[in-house]
Amino acid sequence: MSSRAVVANERSEERMFTVRWTLITLLLTVSMFAGGQSASPASTRTQDERAIIQQRDALLKAYDAGDVKTLSEIEDDSFTLAGDFGQMTKQQHLDQVRRREKPQVVSRTIDNQFRFYGNVVLLTEVDHAVDAEGKADFQTTILWVRHGNTWRVTHMHYSKVNDKP
Repeated sequence: MSSRAVVANERSEERMFTVRWTLITLLLTVSMFAGGQSASPASTRTQDERAIIQQRDALLKAYDAGDVKTLSEIEDDSFTLAGDFGQMTKQQHLDQVRRREKPQVVSRTIDNQFRFYGNVVLLTEVDHAVDAEGKADFQTTILWVRHGNTWRVTHMHYSKVNDKP
């Protein structure tokens, strides 16, 4: 082999070595960033729980304040509410809140339990409420459905557990 051929062969090997290391570095970098983008199921569930709690808190705050506009945004069009009074539609619920004479002032402590079924979540909770009339505990079941990036409540059932003057 001539000296020119040897030099050309060495340059070719150097280029291949450089290209290989560049590709390896690029692949490692891309895989590192791609790995950081995917959320684990546990972290997604935690994010969903937080989002639902925020929506639930906004729902309760809107109910207590008589804020029909916010209630309407959080409640799905097919929303139903059930309790010892029977069952009512979204429109009946909003009308009932509109007719209330004054906002309620309620302090709450809530114990939550989530069950995930894809884009549907069943939230069961015990709501320890305190208002001007005293204390009461409610057992509540709320059905949430994901619409895009937003959770909306489709059904809520609550039962009063006890009365404490």
